[in-house]
Amino acid sequence: MMTGCSSGGSSSDSGTPGGHSDADLVVMSDFAPSDVRGPAFATALAGFTAKTGIKVKTVFAGSTEIFQAYETSVLAKQEPDVLIVNLYDKALTWTDSGATLPVTDYVKQWGLDKSINPAALADWTDSQGRVQALPYTGFTWPVWYNTATLAKAGITTIPKTTDDLIAAAAKLRAVGIAPVAIGGSDWSGEKFLEQIIQTTTKPDDTKSLMAKGGYCADPDAMKGIDNFVKMRDAGVFIDDAQGLTADNMYASFLQGQAAIMPAGSWAFPQATADQIPNITLGGFPLPANSTFDKPVAYQGFTASGFWLTANGSKRLADWKSFVDYMYQPDVAATFVASAGDVPVVQIPNLDTTLASQPLLASALTKTPDTVDYGVFPDFFVPGAKTAALTNATASAFAPETSSSAICAALDSVYN
Repeated sequence: MMTGCSSGGSSSDSGTPGGHSDADLVVMSDFAPSDVRGPAFATALAGFTAKTGIKVKTVFAGSTEIFQAYETSVLAKQEPDVLIVNLYDKALTWTDSGATLPVTDYVKQWGLDKSINPAALADWTDSQGRVQALPYTGFTWPVWYNTATLAKAGITTIPKTTDDLIAAAAKLRAVGIAPVAIGGSDWSGEKFLEQIIQTTTKPDDTKSLMAKGGYCADPDAMKGIDNFVKMRDAGVFIDDAQGLTADNMYASFLQGQAAIMPAGSWAFPQATADQIPNITLGGFPLPANSTFDKPVAYQGFTASGFWLTANGSKRLADWKSFVDYMYQPDVAATFVASAGDVPVVQIPNLDTTLASQPLLASALTKTPDTVDYGVFPDFFVPGAKTAALTNATASAFAPETSSSAICAALDSVYN
């Protein structure tokens, strides 16, 4: 559901960019007041208006609904001036379709290449060399291990191999604890399955599989799928995973019903102060035939970005003023401190900022030494295939779904 509100400007409950003063800069995002980024966003908007005199009209949509909400606004010729959303799903098609405008030329014109992490710009650059939007926040996506929950089953070391994990799963189930929580029915399950499959494939082959399919014909991919099935049938994954969502995953882990989960840095603020000392961040355990040396995690810089719309291009000076303000280190730091976001710009005294986010601090300073980072699907799965791929992966978590059925379901997305 979408809601509309205002910072320093008019308000609307219509959930669309309409009904505002032409002087307002209309910003659509999923940083709603109830979102973990909400308070930091509200403070930033108030500061922007105070500094520039430009009033902001905010339009909010849920993180799942915002892609369709934006496309609807484009069709109605009521798109916002600024869109803030991650590079995912339908957004991957917008530069090609003209729903948004590339910002390639402005990166150097505005000197942003000197302040934005080059890796972040690379993540937002498509195969034609177009910067699709200006990156704002990144993510790290480790596997969380609750050592206190593991200890209830007599497990004192973090599993590093598939066999270790299967053995741990048996011990956990013996005391009524689910081993690995996962949302098999949504994007979290899709990312997780791809994470496991690529433990036995080479990076270039992984990218090709994600872009074009061909899982059934790739022996290395089939090894990864076989490994997934082996773990599923051994009870490694939470019961009925095929019907669960990411929200179910978070709840199971944080309530102590499951000992392990793969979750991104956006979830760090959900961990309570008494839970944090018992959470170890790492990667997912590897099979004996893995192409990786260390357990696998994800990372990237596509958690949110500033998209230029047709309306935004008509008031480019205001658009630039907004972006410049949001990139100020003190403003960007508030999103790190309150929401656990990974910054794309240099923040002085980052250690001080991270003091309020111990899990993020650990993920940025300790975890990189213990994991290898895999190929992130969103960079290579075509936007038009995302929803179908998510639907196809859900069946993989269902008991008795064979390896051949799993690969066939994945390949059907591309055929």
